[in-house]
Order: sequence, then C-alpha cells, then structure tokens
Amino acid sequence: MELLTLDTVWGGSSLALTSLFYYLYRKQLATVRRIQDAPKMQVDGNLRSTLESLHGQEISYVALEGVVEAAGTVLSSHNKPHLQAVIRSHQVVEHCLIWNSLTRSWSECERVLHNSVNAIPFHLCPLEGAGDPVLICDPLNASGLALQTIHEQFQASSAGLGELMGHYLTGEKPTGLLETEEILPVGVILTGLGRLSLDNQGVMILQPPQNASEYFLSLVGHEEILEQQESIAYVWRNAALFFGTLGAAVFCFTLYRAFRKYKEKQKQQEEERRWDNISEEEQSTEDMSGASDRMCVVCLSQPRECVFLPCGHVCCCFTCYQSLPTFSCPICRCQLERVVPLHQF
Repeated sequence: MELLTLDTVWGGSSLALTSLFYYLYRKQLATVRRIQDAPKMQVDGNLRSTLESLHGQEISYVALEGVVEAAGTVLSSHNKPHLQAVIRSHQVVEHCLIWNSLTRSWSECERVLHNSVNAIPFHLCPLEGAGDPVLICDPLNASGLALQTIHEQFQASSAGLGELMGHYLTGEKPTGLLETEEILPVGVILTGLGRLSLDNQGVMILQPPQNASEYFLSLVGHEEILEQQESIAYVWRNAALFFGTLGAAVFCFTLYRAFRKYKEKQKQQEEERRWDNISEEEQSTEDMSGASDRMCVVCLSQPRECVFLPCGHVCCCFTCYQSLPTFSCPICRCQLERVVPLHQF
C-alpha cells in the first residue's frame, strides 16, 4: 500500500510537471514563431509613409531597430558623470554572514539596502540619414532589456573589537557593501519588438502588443533575440520530455508490479484449489476406507450385523453367518459359543 501510494505520488507529480513544462514550451514556441514572423524594419525616412499606407496605421508586431536618443533631459551617472543615459539603475546590497545553529557554521546572506530605477522618455532614431523618431513606451516592463554595468564596487566592512563581540552575540556579521550602477546609454543601437502605430498627434510609437505577444527591448539584434527565445523553448521541451519519460516509466513499473501481483494471486488461488482437491480426495478415500471397514468380510456388500462370542469379533452380516461352513469365527477361527446381533450388543 505504501509503495502504491509512492507510485501514485511519483506518477501524479510527473504528470503535473510534464503538463506545466509542456504548457511553458508551447507558450515559448508561440513567442518564437511570432518573432520569426515579425517583419524586420529600421527607423528611417520611409517608416512613416509605410505606416500611413496601412489599414489602421499600425503594425501589430514588428522588429524595429534604431539608435537611442533622449526625448528630454538626459540622466547622468553618479560615478561617471560624462555618461548620459535614458535609464539608470542604482543598487546597494549589504553582504553579511548569518550564524546557523543547526549546521554550526556561518552562511552568506544578502540584503538590498537601496534600489532605484530612473527612466526618461526616449526615442529610436535612424541609424543613418534623416527620419522621424519612434517613441518607446513602457520600457521598464519590456523583456530582455539588459542594462550596461558602468560601476561595481565592493567595500569591505571594518569593525572594532566591541563590534565584533556584538556580531557574535547577535549571530550576524556584515562583510561589506556592493554598489552597482547600470544604465541604458544614449547612442546605443536598440532592437524593439512590439506594436508600432501612429497616435492622434502623428507620433510613431512602439508599445506593448495588444495580443499575447511579448514586448522586447534588447541591445542585441533580432537574430540574437530569436536564438535566446529558442534556447528557452529548448529547455522547456527537454524538461517536459524528461518528466514525461519519468512518468511513463513509473506508470509502466506500476502496471508491471500490478500484473505480477495478479499472477501471484492466480498462482496462490491455483495452489489453494489443488490442495482443496487433494483434501477432498483424501477425505473421499477415508470415507471409502471407513465404509469398507464396516462391511462384511465375507460378501463385502452388506454391513456387519453379528457379534461372535467369546472372541468378540464383528465381521459378518447375518446372511453370511448363516452360510458359514463351520461354527467358528472367520477372523480367528475360534469355536463360537453364541452369536449376538450387533444392535443388541
């Protein structure tokens, strides 16, 4: 029963994980196909006329490439003021050691002390030549936007004797602070995948798509984005295959063990039937043997009815007693004195 329950847990878990990973694989595969089918365009002088010629003046999903330019006052780096950016992320993380009373050792721990992300409106401008810019909407919610790290510094903590004693008493010992600054600089080439349209003021806008397609902003090109998404789909597919195979193996093992138990039960039932038949045959033999012991030793067909005295043998029916050639017991040849019916004895 315990093994059956364990098999059920393994089978159910494998089925659930297979379904989950297969769902993720199908979802990721749909994303890959949308990226493959998306038209590849660049910000140039013909982009506006192309949009105006389309019904609805929009492209539901497009891969657009251009140069990042600020739409307002640019952001400056705290650590490198000469760098200009449209998105800036600043993070301070405290690294410390925590005493684990179970393992009797110190384990590493991180605590975010400060995390801020600033962004300003920005455009994608033509790579070369003239052309109207495209306004980028909601960049912080886009997938694949990897900012450039321009500053990363770890400052180790220093503590006096009193502070060290306090650390050991509290079970928490700071090791240092890690400061990281990342930016999306002005002038880099950015690839966006989303819905391209004209608003009421005639401004071209790249924004998240209205359908189930994913919104991307990336510093790599269209082909690299496609390869990254195909790699993710490959991982989900392999995970679904692994757990599907595991579930099938558990299911086959469960069926094999159930079949083996069924055969063992059949064998046991056959053994029981065979022993029952043997017992019945032995009982029948005993019954026949007992019946023959009660039959007349002369004719072997009538029950014994006479008691011979003085020897006391009961061996003959009344008819055979009357037919005895001599008045003696057929068993011991003793001379009989008298014969008494068995029912009177």
